[in-house]
Amino acid sequence: MVDMSGLNSAAETYAYEASIFLVLAGLICCLFGHRMLAWIVGLSIGGVVGITIFGIVSTMESAPVGGDEVLGISVVIGLIAGAIVFRFTKRIHMLVGGLVGLLVTMMALTVVEPYYPTTMIMKAIIADVGFLLGARMLRSQSNIISYLASSGAGAIGVMMGLSVLLGDSTSPLMVDITSSVNRTILFVAAAAGTYFQIYWLTREGASEDLDY
Repeated sequence: MVDMSGLNSAAETYAYEASIFLVLAGLICCLFGHRMLAWIVGLSIGGVVGITIFGIVSTMESAPVGGDEVLGISVVIGLIAGAIVFRFTKRIHMLVGGLVGLLVTMMALTVVEPYYPTTMIMKAIIADVGFLLGARMLRSQSNIISYLASSGAGAIGVMMGLSVLLGDSTSPLMVDITSSVNRTILFVAAAAGTYFQIYWLTREGASEDLDY
């Protein structure tokens, strides 16, 4: 098992600064994320990959490199991962649609399973079919999915940041998702962000029609 104590320790040390950044970045994602979805997804994935690499390598007892070299390697790998994801972000709505289909399929399986047990191979096939159906059915709903994805990502950041600022947790990485306060923050931020983006786009569309 990988020891992530170094990463957790760093998160606790800079918890306040990181929380303020998460709240501000989360609000921007919630309100204007549709216009920056490619950057949001690319930076998010790149950041997660870079932080994970840094946490893993910095805690290895026999790591071939250390200190600034680990940080540099983590940044480079994170940038590469972010650039790859950024390149394919125009298709992100298909991925999100597939994940929605997968989620619905897995929820249906949990209801049906007690009455009609299936093997792991069958579950995997059903899950794959659900993913493909979701991607297929929702591929024409790119705008709505973009609103939901950006608002959802922003809401997670807001929740993680406020959890520390409100004294609910000591680190953004140690958020209690079962807390009613955190779940309320997550729902309200995601719903408000989605509504605002839809309202703003509709308003802009109406203004352009009036100009003509």
